[in-house]
Amino acid sequence: MQRELQQQGLNTSWKSNPFISPSGGSGTYYGAGYYEAPAAHSVLTIGGTVAVTVGSANEARGAHAFIVASGAGGTDLVLTVSGTSITDAGVRSAADSEIIVADTDAAVTDQYFETSKKWIGQITFTLTGSSGAFTFNYGLCKYEDFGNVAFVLKHFEVTGRCGGNDSGFNSGLIHHKSAGWTYHASAFAPGTGFLIDMNTDYNTEVNITSGEDFAYKRAGLSTLIAGNVSEGLIACIVTGANNAVEQMVAHIGVEFP
Repeated sequence: MQRELQQQGLNTSWKSNPFISPSGGSGTYYGAGYYEAPAAHSVLTIGGTVAVTVGSANEARGAHAFIVASGAGGTDLVLTVSGTSITDAGVRSAADSEIIVADTDAAVTDQYFETSKKWIGQITFTLTGSSGAFTFNYGLCKYEDFGNVAFVLKHFEVTGRCGGNDSGFNSGLIHHKSAGWTYHASAFAPGTGFLIDMNTDYNTEVNITSGEDFAYKRAGLSTLIAGNVSEGLIACIVTGANNAVEQMVAHIGVEFP
């Protein structure tokens, strides 16, 4: 397919992401990357709790750390991420660190911050300074940036077969970017919402049925994704019933400006 399109002068590149519902599970799942974030925020306070962790020791996460601020923190407070970093060239650095928020007093509500470094294993967010507190959502993110370059999203297609009846199914793409995040104290949902999704387009005919095939396609898209400056795409799959998806593949087609 890619060769045929290039011969026609379209220069479209494709990546495909398979998905199968976890046994006995329903919920929100990802392809071409992922988000992991607690629903509850963290409140770090000088003189009290000054650190919070995400991930577990020896886990192969390979993801950026991020936070979403509830608002400004105290004067002179700095938030730093520490742990083991890994580069795209395969260079591992134990006991590494990166300042993720250099001045919490300048942070505004819903502002998104992300480390340039990727991390493996457990990482720690640590607040330092003379006094005050800083409240934020936090987590890990990995997204498809086609090799850290800018690209244009042109096509998205999902095909699959249902393993169980599900009226809560949805599938689409999230545009990972710094704008559009929303802080929440107890029910944080990572990401900026769907860029495109089946339920919005199909409106009413959104159920999938046990033993039947399903499909969703969008073509002629033109969204610029700045993969060279920490933007990307994440495929998102939502299931409302256990074992809803017996098998599924999501195809992403892009062009390079």
